[in-house]
Amino acid sequence: MKKTAIAAALCLAAALLPAGAAAADVTGPPVVNAPVFNDPVADSGTPGTPSAQQSAVMDQLIRLIRAARAGGEIRFVMFEFTEGQRSTEVADALIAAHGRGVKVKVILNGSDKNAPVAARLRSALGGSESAASYVVSCPAGRGCIARNYLHSKFATFSGIEAGGVAHDKVVFVTSSNLTDWYLYNSYNDAYTFTDATVYDGYHRYFDDLRTGRNRAPDPGYFWATPTGSKHKALFLPRAKNSGDHIANVLKLVECGYRDTDGVKRQTDVRLALTAFNQHRKAIAQELVRLRGKGCWVDVVYYQNNMDDTIRAELAKTASNGLRIQVTPCRFTAGDRSAVPHTKLMMTDGFYDDDITPRVYTGSANFTHLENADDSIVRVSGRDVHDQYLSYFYKIRDTCRART
Repeated sequence: MKKTAIAAALCLAAALLPAGAAAADVTGPPVVNAPVFNDPVADSGTPGTPSAQQSAVMDQLIRLIRAARAGGEIRFVMFEFTEGQRSTEVADALIAAHGRGVKVKVILNGSDKNAPVAARLRSALGGSESAASYVVSCPAGRGCIARNYLHSKFATFSGIEAGGVAHDKVVFVTSSNLTDWYLYNSYNDAYTFTDATVYDGYHRYFDDLRTGRNRAPDPGYFWATPTGSKHKALFLPRAKNSGDHIANVLKLVECGYRDTDGVKRQTDVRLALTAFNQHRKAIAQELVRLRGKGCWVDVVYYQNNMDDTIRAELAKTASNGLRIQVTPCRFTAGDRSAVPHTKLMMTDGFYDDDITPRVYTGSANFTHLENADDSIVRVSGRDVHDQYLSYFYKIRDTCRART
């Protein structure tokens, strides 16, 4: 891109900042091949200014966008995107990346809430899908593929420079949308990683979302990238009569095993959820079954976002007389409420044919399989699992103490 065009785009980005807004001071490189977690109740002490802990997920995204190499490509998908105390800086970063020669391709859910940011981005990036950069939205009242809405929250980067190190084919997935509520009212995670196969899978999914806008909804869309590596991605919607991928995982868990030193252990299953309803009863039944086999099962959920069917199932006494530990969560922090917005499941123990811990995270709630365009990433390995485990304990213990 010519220098004059770059300068013009940067000027446009500055001109489009809301009155009185200032760019975020987000210094340092993004993390790669590791998670990032926010803490909505770690206030900065300055009203209207989020702390680094509150904005950790959005700041990671800003750093990634700023690290994108000129001539490369960003593909970005989001459910909710409004002007806010960090989300505005995400939009700024996308516009600036376009200005320095990065191809920036954006798909947003087609809601009225997103319309102002969509219009702002479109004025800078354009709306032609044949161009290097563009912004498009799903049709109003439906997803791009699914029947109800686009709920995915991810970005891919063909290449970034982070702390002087080059990374190719980078994927960012998160539970967080881009509004102030996700700074101050909810716990969220993000995981950034390099994996060529999964990156290519997200590219295919992005293209299917873009082209799906012009076709009838496809509730049977579901597919997954291959197994056998550290990462695996699953893409929804999924037909309700085709099975439940989370319940299928739990069916392969065994509760008693020996570790590498030959010591007897129990398998642990932990979940921290935004929403869990009757359409995913098979998951609840599997959790009760596993508790009956001796697994430790620990569930934290957004209070009032679990329906009576699931609540009653999880409250059952298992076949061995044990019960699942269930923690409802919604507590007051200052003048606001705080809840988990994660969509997290972890297994630590025997699964299928190994004892490698696993984390399942992303944008998909434990609700109707056909409703939303969503994605899930499975991460294998003790390193990432234990980082998520510490975050799980933080959410659970805070919720138990304050709800």
